Amino acid sequence: MKTKVLTIFIILVLVFCFAGTLYSQNRGTAKVAVIQGSRSPGQDPFMADYDPAMVRPQSEAHFNKLLGLFEQAGRMGADIVCGPENMHGTGAYGLHIDITDPETGELFFLSLATPVPGPLTDRVADIARRYKMYVIAPICEREQDKVYNTSVIFDREGNILGKYRKTVLPVMETWLYSTGDEYPVFETDFATIAVATCWEIRFPEIISIYALKGADIIFNPTMGRENSGPSLATAPRYLTRAMDNYIYIAPVILGSNGCGIIDFEGNVMAEAPGVTDTVIMAEIDFSKEPAYDSEWWTIINGTDNHKAIHFLSRRPETYKLLTEPNPPILKRYQDIRLTTGDRQRQLEAVKKVDYGPGENKSP
Repeated sequence: MKTKVLTIFIILVLVFCFAGTLYSQNRGTAKVAVIQGSRSPGQDPFMADYDPAMVRPQSEAHFNKLLGLFEQAGRMGADIVCGPENMHGTGAYGLHIDITDPETGELFFLSLATPVPGPLTDRVADIARRYKMYVIAPICEREQDKVYNTSVIFDREGNILGKYRKTVLPVMETWLYSTGDEYPVFETDFATIAVATCWEIRFPEIISIYALKGADIIFNPTMGRENSGPSLATAPRYLTRAMDNYIYIAPVILGSNGCGIIDFEGNVMAEAPGVTDTVIMAEIDFSKEPAYDSEWWTIINGTDNHKAIHFLSRRPETYKLLTEPNPPILKRYQDIRLTTGDRQRQLEAVKKVDYGPGENKSP
């Protein structure tokens, strides 16, 4: 009797230990959506008619518009939808390191950031719950006196499945944002998903880490456009990341192009060039993997699965330089000092790039 009980106990332990692994291997078909929203009027301290009293109302109006596109995706039957970077439109205040909020007296950038969970994320959670879809909402997250460039992921019941804090920041963002230090993947009932924010797509190591963790699709909420023409077919970095890692890429940005879904062979599956305030959606079978259409090649390799061959052929013992803090290339730039951490140079830089009326210095 004791042996039987012990056997049952061991089986239960194994089931619980491997439940996550078994779940993550559950690949299915899903309707994947991204929103292509238009820019909204906003305030900028460089403007001649800058009105700090309008900052919050305009931020709220912009956020509401994007939430409306989330709801549209829900009505279309999306299983998951992602918004663009900085959905509440306050990220630009990261440049204004000396502008305070007249309501709170705090630095405006800090004052405008939102807690997670909080009233703002509660509204997103309600949409996820009502439409039974996963939602990715990129926002400026406040945690005490720190601000993170965060993507909050909600499950079909409106619960926060997790969040991703941007880990690699452009120099300007280092002035006020704090960095995340992890690359989490999130299990859904159809695939494993991940988020790489904005210019993180420029760092192949990040995408490779996600692929090695089993991510099937990477969402890229961004404020930096990669495509040189109207179509994502003119965004070689996205196409390369997708093909190198056998992974789907879904960029999301404000404007009339640059959003869509790219498959693991570098094909643009869905986009809407020239259209604003719309939902772009594609149905993806995540159980499908790249395969060679060659019996000869299959016999030679032992499988027809491209992705399996790729990852089984890795030689990580030869990649140690990738984690070296001071690789030889940095000797070439040893005299360059970024403005990161140098408040005086940051203040001087802001004055020099003041692109207010008549200055004509906008990037």
